[in-house]
Amino acid sequence: MLRRRPIAIAVALLALVIGAEAMAQTPGGGDGSVARDAAVSNAWGWTLGLGAGIAPDYEGSEDYDFVPIPLARAQKGYRFGQLLGLKVESNLVNHPNWRVGPSLNYRQGYNDVSNKRVDNLTDRGSSFEVGLKGGFVFELAQLFLPDPTIDLSLEFLHDVSSGHEGWVLTPSVTYGAPLSESWNLSLGGEATYASGNYMSHYFSVNASEAAGSGLDNEDADADFKDVAFNVGLNYEITERWGLNILGQYKRMLGDASDSPVVDDEGEDNQFFGGVIVSFSWGG
Repeated sequence: MLRRRPIAIAVALLALVIGAEAMAQTPGGGDGSVARDAAVSNAWGWTLGLGAGIAPDYEGSEDYDFVPIPLARAQKGYRFGQLLGLKVESNLVNHPNWRVGPSLNYRQGYNDVSNKRVDNLTDRGSSFEVGLKGGFVFELAQLFLPDPTIDLSLEFLHDVSSGHEGWVLTPSVTYGAPLSESWNLSLGGEATYASGNYMSHYFSVNASEAAGSGLDNEDADADFKDVAFNVGLNYEITERWGLNILGQYKRMLGDASDSPVVDDEGEDNQFFGGVIVSFSWGG
């Protein structure tokens, strides 16, 4: 089922180190490489973009929504701050390989979703998370394609809004390389480990909730909740205009997969796809 609701974009951005990294997270920005952009500008560079995508209307849902995807980015040297959807990432280290900076993320709950049994669950509101993301970019002469990079990252996010009151830890790896002067490719993988509070908030069903919703009881504990494969294509239309195509396949795992909100009412296999048009200046 497809419905238009902007808040669902938070689902699309879960555990993102998605294909946009080839365009957005590498300091070079345009060609998916750190080393090849030897003369990174010390002037401010800016990017604004807007796109649309399709995403599950909750984590583990079988129903999908159309969602907007805003993009805003400011960069000076290797330092940057970026809004992609409802997530903010940054790098405060002016180094061609090391990256570390604070992250902010909005994560939707189960309020106002298509599935009425899931919608009837109590205390499943959205959460605002704050954390830190760091990583290292390896520059290679060749691996499948010429001049690729391997980006290893680790992100920690903790709820600060009395939502799930837990945390998530997401290690990821992203391969990025130019396909031509205009096309750039990224492929990535990630896994997300969630605390007991997070898992209980999103995937547990107590006896009272089971009686009221018709769902089975479930006591979800800390666990790896998913793995994901990400793909991105960045096309440089002109020097200033860009087109970014994003995709993700996610597989729910462990207690998240066994939860009735996924196993009975939802789907283990989760998909996201989106397109963003962007404009850059300065730098």
